[in-house]
Amino acid sequence: MRVLLTVLTVLVLFTGTAQATPRHIEARSPSLHPEGVAWDSSRGQFLVSSLRHGTVSLVGTNGRVRPLVTGTHMVSTFGLQVDGGRLLVAYGDIGFGERSVPGQSGLGIFDLRTGRALKFVDIPNGANDVAVDPFGNAYVTGTSGDTIWKVGRDGTATPYARDPRLGGTSFGNNGIVWDPRGFLVTGHYTNGTLFKVTLNRVEELPAPKLPGADGLTLTPQGLVVVTNSLAAPGKNAVTVLDTRTWQVKSQRDWRTAPTTAARTPHGTYVLSGRVDLLVKGETTDEFSLDR
Repeated sequence: MRVLLTVLTVLVLFTGTAQATPRHIEARSPSLHPEGVAWDSSRGQFLVSSLRHGTVSLVGTNGRVRPLVTGTHMVSTFGLQVDGGRLLVAYGDIGFGERSVPGQSGLGIFDLRTGRALKFVDIPNGANDVAVDPFGNAYVTGTSGDTIWKVGRDGTATPYARDPRLGGTSFGNNGIVWDPRGFLVTGHYTNGTLFKVTLNRVEELPAPKLPGADGLTLTPQGLVVVTNSLAAPGKNAVTVLDTRTWQVKSQRDWRTAPTTAARTPHGTYVLSGRVDLLVKGETTDEFSLDR
């Protein structure tokens, strides 16, 4: 009986904790306009990037925002990835920043605890998103090119896979994730094609086309594909694909233009950084995360 009561107590406590995390998190920070999001398990908080300021901020589940990475040369920050004690940040200049460094494109590597810069690595062709394998190698998409770049733990960047299908006249390969089965999955933003990528090999997955495919997140439910209509004929939606068949398990329309999502112990949260307003030349202090 004592063991049963202990188990029930743990379940009640766990359920209470999960329920205490809100489904909708409203946050405010001066014209932040985050495009990327990651979960920091060491703090139990979100990390968000900034198209306007080129920073990385922490966001609590209560919506409180505080800076972590500031004062660097990064114009705009995009995809984020936590790798142990490191924070990996794709950055560049696509015309939305407070300042401009034409042609800037790279991967910033920072100390997760302090936000201190460890290394900046130049990445050709518009660095946008980053994934990490179990050995700490980073893989960065070059949205304005046809190449996925590999960055070793020593900071050396080399082409990992090249294929004309990854590029195009507009935005090409964008979101990227590491699949524990030993390969990468990336999405083509403009035409919505999903690709399986291994060293020097790119093959199209038997998935439906999802134009506007921006962020990709692997979850226990499947591959979450966040789409928007910011610069492609897509729709503002969140689609979950079965990773065995790559077919749609569920799809939900989104009110604002979401860009990506983060898997957390409390569920998967989708980021709406109000990039739709920024594209129109407007700014806002508000952004949100929804489970």
